[in-house]
Amino acid sequence: MRIKYVIMSLLFFIVYSIGFSLDFGPLGFDKRIDNGEGYGQFSLRNHSNEPVRYKIKIKNSGKENNVSQYVSVYPRILTIPPQGEKFFKIYVEPPKNIKHGLYNFMLSMQEVGIPYLGETKENKSKPEIAMSAGVCLEMECYAGEVKKNFNIENGIFYNNQNNQKCYKAVVKNETGRGYEIGVGFYDSNNNLMNVKAYGRLENNNSMKIDLEIPNGAKSIVFYDYNNLIVVGQQIKIN
Repeated sequence: MRIKYVIMSLLFFIVYSIGFSLDFGPLGFDKRIDNGEGYGQFSLRNHSNEPVRYKIKIKNSGKENNVSQYVSVYPRILTIPPQGEKFFKIYVEPPKNIKHGLYNFMLSMQEVGIPYLGETKENKSKPEIAMSAGVCLEMECYAGEVKKNFNIENGIFYNNQNNQKCYKAVVKNETGRGYEIGVGFYDSNNNLMNVKAYGRLENNNSMKIDLEIPNGAKSIVFYDYNNLIVVGQQIKIN
């Protein structure tokens, strides 16, 4: 399947610090961890004109289903050149008897100083690149099979004031896991088009969707931003 026109606005989280900005993505983990596939790759992009260095840590979420003790990250230190990008990987290796359900851990990214190697008598940290910034994000994962489809309620096609065909519905997620979700369309060649980010749809939560249907669209689909795949059922456009 060839993907086109995918709006990836949820893939990167922008962290602002004095004098620079940093992109982090994808936003979440959302991997199955009991089948040997509990790993994911993350990107850090440095948009400043100075190098930055970040220490990556895994921390306890403080919640009942914390699995931080089974999580590893590599590498733990990333030095990102000006206007550059680096990657790190997270692995979750739980015990074989882990129960089915949702789990979580915290991902911490803390800026650390970089030694300044300019023409001075002493090796010091240059003040403007030694400032501390950081972010700590909760990551979810799951064990066991999950339900493949969402529950669609009050789905209706209608024409808006501009006579544009539209669709609105309530989407309930009772699959057993959460998603950073987008809603888009397949054309007649199963190309993905016009994906709109709807934010996080947690398990046992719901969201309202209201879409203008573009020309050439044949079905409505749901897009999992953290795993870069189409999920759930397709809704055929009448």
